[in-house]
Amino acid sequence: MTRKLYLMRHGETLFNTQGRVQGACDSPLTENGRAQALLAKEYFVKESITFDAVYSSTQERATDTAKLVSEQEAVTQLKGIKEMDFGTFEAQPEMLLPKFRPGAISFEDLLVPFGGEDIRDVGKRAKSTIDSVISATNDKSLLMVSHGATMWGLCLELDITFPAGLGFSNCAICEFDIHESDYRLRKLILPTKDFQIHEF
Repeated sequence: MTRKLYLMRHGETLFNTQGRVQGACDSPLTENGRAQALLAKEYFVKESITFDAVYSSTQERATDTAKLVSEQEAVTQLKGIKEMDFGTFEAQPEMLLPKFRPGAISFEDLLVPFGGEDIRDVGKRAKSTIDSVISATNDKSLLMVSHGATMWGLCLELDITFPAGLGFSNCAICEFDIHESDYRLRKLILPTKDFQIHEF
């Protein structure tokens, strides 16, 4: 059986507007963040997409986004899709983060000496968590609200590449088809007024 997974990033938060690192720590959605979530909801309604189950990371910003998008209070939280831990850089200005190595497209293991996570480990835990949910249920359509670095880590784990400059803005949605252990990214939806859709 092929499942549909809609994996999306949370809406804009206070720390996002302040340019502060937000990984394991948390901050609330802004009014704009709530509006972004409702715009994503509008996309799902327009496309007649419904969910058999709704999940979020254990962090407030993701859970609140999931509730706004799905209009469900019963959202199942999953630790495995929480955001990457940035160690001692948590809540600090983003400008203090280490720079990517030449040619790299992620922090790789640069945060590990500072008590943070390796992006590859983040991708592995995210995939393991999603696999566990898929194997334990017969749900055909799932919404999971997660985080930018976690989604990027998962895509690295799945060996998915993106065109240069394309990433996960707030409330970006990755539409996957999952058959057994095979993940296929079908679309990246950016919830702007015109719903930018990139097909893969």
